[in-house]
Amino acid sequence: MNSTLNIGSIPFSEALNKIEQKHQIQPNEKRALMQLENIQIKRLAFTTDGGFCDHGNFHKELQEGLGTIKISYKDIETSEEKILILNKLESKQKEIPIDFKINAIYQKIEDAFCFYSQALDESNRLYFKNIFKNLCLHKKAYVAGLKAQYKLANYRRKQNGLKCAELQSKGKSYIIKRGIELQSELISLYEDIIPNIKNKQERNTLESHLKYIKSDKGVFSQLEKNHFLV
Repeated sequence: MNSTLNIGSIPFSEALNKIEQKHQIQPNEKRALMQLENIQIKRLAFTTDGGFCDHGNFHKELQEGLGTIKISYKDIETSEEKILILNKLESKQKEIPIDFKINAIYQKIEDAFCFYSQALDESNRLYFKNIFKNLCLHKKAYVAGLKAQYKLANYRRKQNGLKCAELQSKGKSYIIKRGIELQSELISLYEDIIPNIKNKQERNTLESHLKYIKSDKGVFSQLEKNHFLV
C-alpha cells in the first residue's frame, strides 16, 4: 500500500509530523531532515508494499538499501528536484523491519474482511451467514488490537476483489478455497513475526490472533472435507 502527500509545497513541520506518525526517526535521519527545514518540500510518499531507491524509483520487493519513505524537495541553489529516502533496510538488518511486517498483516486482515463481507452478503443460509459474520468480527478485533499497539499506515477498506455478483458466479467451492487461502496467508504472516516480538503484551496479542485464525481455517477445512459448501 502506497500513500502520497502532494500539494506542491508542504510545510516542514507538517512533513515531519506525518513522518513521525509512521516511523521512529533515527539520529542520522534527523540530521538529514533538519537540512530541509528551510527548503521547499514538494512531495512526501510512504509505502508498505516495497521500497524506494535513492533515485526515487519504486520497487515491489523491499531489498537492502531501499527505504519506505520518500521526500521530494527543491534544491535552493539549482532549483532541481532532489530525493531523500528514509527507513532504509540496511545490510546489517537480517529481517524486514517489524513495523513493515505489522502493516503487511494489517493490509491482509483488511483484504480478508472485505472478502468475508462479500461472502456474507451472498450467503442465503443462516449457518453460513453466521460463519462469515463471525469472521468479519474477528478481523475487526485484530485491527483494533494492532492499532492499540502499533503505528499503522492509513489503509482504507475497499472492495478491490470481486463484486458480489461476480463472487456468486465463481461458485460455492471458490468461496471455501479462497477462505482457506486467506487464513493460511495470515497464519504465515503471524508465525513469521511472533518469534521476533520481545514485548510480552504485544506477543500475547499476536498469539491470541493466531489462535483464532487457525481455528477459523479449521472451519473452512472441515467444510471442504465434507463437501458442505455454501
